[in-house]
Amino acid sequence: MYLKAFLDKAKAGTDFELLLQGYKNYADNSEGTVKIIYTDSMVKAALKSNDDKLIGSAYLSRGIVFYGMKKHQEALENYITARTYLERADDPYLSHKFKYNIAQEKYYLGQNQETIVLLTQCLTYFKNENTRAYLNTIHSLGLVYNKSGDYGNAARMVSLGIGEAKRLNNHSMDCYFLHLDGLNEYFISNYASAIAKLKQSIAPLTNLNDYANLAVANFYIGKSYWVQKNFQESIPYLKKVDDEFIRSEYIRPDLRENYELLIDYYKDNNNQGEVLKYVDRLLKADSILRLTHDHLFDSIHKNYDDRELLLEKQKMEKALYRQKSNNNLLIISSISLLAITLFISYKWKTNRKRQEKIFKELMQENQRLSMKPDKSIPKELAIPEDTVQKVLQALKKWEANKEYLKSNTSLTALAEYVGANNRYTSEIISFHKKQSYNNYVNSLKIQYIINALKTNRLLRIFTDDALAAEVGFTSTQRFVAAFKVYTEMSPRVFIEKLRKELDDNAEPS
Repeated sequence: MYLKAFLDKAKAGTDFELLLQGYKNYADNSEGTVKIIYTDSMVKAALKSNDDKLIGSAYLSRGIVFYGMKKHQEALENYITARTYLERADDPYLSHKFKYNIAQEKYYLGQNQETIVLLTQCLTYFKNENTRAYLNTIHSLGLVYNKSGDYGNAARMVSLGIGEAKRLNNHSMDCYFLHLDGLNEYFISNYASAIAKLKQSIAPLTNLNDYANLAVANFYIGKSYWVQKNFQESIPYLKKVDDEFIRSEYIRPDLRENYELLIDYYKDNNNQGEVLKYVDRLLKADSILRLTHDHLFDSIHKNYDDRELLLEKQKMEKALYRQKSNNNLLIISSISLLAITLFISYKWKTNRKRQEKIFKELMQENQRLSMKPDKSIPKELAIPEDTVQKVLQALKKWEANKEYLKSNTSLTALAEYVGANNRYTSEIISFHKKQSYNNYVNSLKIQYIINALKTNRLLRIFTDDALAAEVGFTSTQRFVAAFKVYTEMSPRVFIEKLRKELDDNAEPS
């Protein structure tokens, strides 16, 4: 009754801002696709107003509704449309609201460092401008710290969020901080605490109809029981995740393990019917993940990241123009800018050709990485030959057993494995492998992941964080840097080229 009265009053007047609020009220109090219908009305009314701020705000609201329904591609399209208008409106609040929502999409893609940068900017602004947005941002920062493995900062965000909620007397986010606290407890192996906290979050999340976080809570409760080998308690929670997938098709990369666990459980119990059922579910989940992840990655790169670079270029050009007070200097600057642009274009094309050459080489069967010899390789070894041969044989076994994939692969651990001291081990590797110890191990890890990506399509939807963990790198940055050293391209670029190559060569069905 009140919603209708507000909207009728807004329609009777000429205040477009009031009209948009009327439709937004309905959207906020509706479910499912009905919410989209009301945001469509917001956009239609805003376009009639010819007000950039209102149009940008309407598209942003529409994107947020799509994001709430986990329709990431549609959400991003609306965010990007909103940005065009918001840039002209020059409204700090809406600008930071846009950044916050772009950060959510980058978080979904696993672009953790970029997400942290955007959310930190939002945190500073929202602290004094909008209480709920401020608490949301604290929670989002906690999530991304947790996802990137920084559990100390994730716990710090939980403490900050709870403390600020009390100070501001706003407890709308309490269940989310409890939920995040439970996730953090799981990842630091405090399973009993994780179960207790995540269970406490279920009732309020159910009241909020937050099916996505309910699925996450159920998964990590089930997994906590699983790690403790309490399978009877674990399976009902894992099945709840499946129930939500059936209902809403909600899935994200970490939740796909839910089906691996269910498949393993029913294999061990010789229940082939259930195994087949969950294999089918896993295949469907993978198809959704790949489609959503790939399209969103391409869109955010083309429509947001490239746009950011273009804006920076335009700012530089304007600043350069203002600095020049006469035509001669302007001409010189233009020529310089053109020269720089041509140089960058040349470097880009050259780099791309080199990447294509390296990629084709890597795609050849049994092709090994092109090693880069270190300058400090000893010309001869002052080590007994029998010791050298013993170490080389042990190294061969070490490689065959893929011991290099362990995250705690140190020179000391390897020396112990091959039965020699650190100096002998290091010098033998340098002399016979033509690389330092670190480069030798990194090259093995990168060779392994390249071969795995070529043969295992499921790995191609992994984030850089997950790929780094797969081959035992202690940080994503070190993994990406090592990958670039041996391939001259990032893992993302290699995977994109790999998918295109396999799609182009695939036989028609």
